[in-house]
Amino acid sequence: MSLVSVFTCYRSGTRPMMEVCARSFMRYTDEVDYKFVIVTRDAKENELESLLMEFMDFSVPAYVMHVDVPDGPGIHGRMLDKAMEMSQVRSPFILTLDSDCFPIADGWLTELFEMLGCAGVGSAGILHPWSPPPDDMDHKLIEWRIRRQHCWETTHVACQLMHYDLLKATKTGFADGDDTGLAIVERFKHQDIGLKCVGFKPSRCPQSKTDFDPELNRYVGVVYGDKVYHHGGYTRITQDGDAQWLFQSFGWVIERVLDEGGAEWLLDDEVSHRYTFDREDEVFADKMKRTFGLRVSER
Repeated sequence: MSLVSVFTCYRSGTRPMMEVCARSFMRYTDEVDYKFVIVTRDAKENELESLLMEFMDFSVPAYVMHVDVPDGPGIHGRMLDKAMEMSQVRSPFILTLDSDCFPIADGWLTELFEMLGCAGVGSAGILHPWSPPPDDMDHKLIEWRIRRQHCWETTHVACQLMHYDLLKATKTGFADGDDTGLAIVERFKHQDIGLKCVGFKPSRCPQSKTDFDPELNRYVGVVYGDKVYHHGGYTRITQDGDAQWLFQSFGWVIERVLDEGGAEWLLDDEVSHRYTFDREDEVFADKMKRTFGLRVSER
């Protein structure tokens, strides 16, 4: 029985990034016994066969699991829920990992296990890259609801380590809540359980190719704790509006990530911006406007 089962959702046509994810995982995860489960709805037969052979070369169990879930909102969460159900997980821990999220330094998973082993911790992983709401913010505001969940007091499903028994005990699915996996960590943090979410905060991102201020970029090419890279939105084939502007500014990293088979090079201060975290209200106001299109005062 593997110590941890890793679940990664895959969309047909994103094979190059899936390769980077898998190879980076194998490169930096020698110290932990794991099995890798690639969850898909649309991968063609033998599409990932050669990649699975690489896992075999490293004596790592790896599987492709086809799940039958319909199109529609929450598809990522529904795929994970179905995969958990079908796989009959026997590992004591599970790690959810987006296909565009992968380690860039040794010891990353060992550190997450050490964090998870501390008293009062429910999950460990990369943390949402925004600050929590001020204590005096009106709880009726939409901004409070979003900021409370999308903050660095909450782990992100893109890289999230949990006790499987604890996950089952919540009787909550990845498709529940306002976004993938948020209902689970919300349940951990509820007063009757009272567990914390801990992990790696954002540390840097790519330099901007436009006049977009990189301090505001918590979306594309973010590095967490100088240990884990999350490209963000890679499986969205088309982008429009402000999302396209983000990719014009920071999406240049994707070609180099794919060419070099990783994102270790972003640890170089010459090509990256180190976050200063000195304008967090402005950063979150940008998130509200750009991602949600909501007024911060809307009730």
